[in-house]
Amino acid sequence: LDFLPEKKQKLIAQETLDIYSPLAGRLGIHWVKAELEDLCLRYLKPEVYYKLAQLIAKKKSEREKYIEQVIKNIEENLKEYGIKGSVTGRPKHFYSIYKKMEQRNANDLDDIHDIVAFRIILDNITECYKALGVIHATYKPIPGRFKDYIAMPKPNNYQSLHTTVIGPYGERM
Repeated sequence: LDFLPEKKQKLIAQETLDIYSPLAGRLGIHWVKAELEDLCLRYLKPEVYYKLAQLIAKKKSEREKYIEQVIKNIEENLKEYGIKGSVTGRPKHFYSIYKKMEQRNANDLDDIHDIVAFRIILDNITECYKALGVIHATYKPIPGRFKDYIAMPKPNNYQSLHTTVIGPYGERM
């Protein structure tokens, strides 16, 4: 898109956001969806994209250290209860942060607290609910921020549990 006129860039970016990004999500290729959304944001709202890039770059090493610490903490807590699983953490992508800022009428990244996410992959449904109990016992859950996609899977059969909790330093995750 770099070599196209601005009008054409915006047209293609909007088409990608409307058609191809949701399609990638439906197909379960979420890393492609996230990358497409970030690229579209860059062309549709460059001022927002570059502001986020600047703000998040400042906090990158902080975030990486934080993610490592929380992963270690979650793994230790799960192990204590005999739950074996894979724990990963990631920063949320720009478009996701932008949508949260837009939904909450937030003008600053400091108003958006859950810019990192953690994933625990387990062997069976029972372990998922046990792990949720461990997470809620370890970190204070935020009321109204729980989704059970195991009991009620998404249309593409995606199954998981989503929760937002107060992390070790008082931030949402």
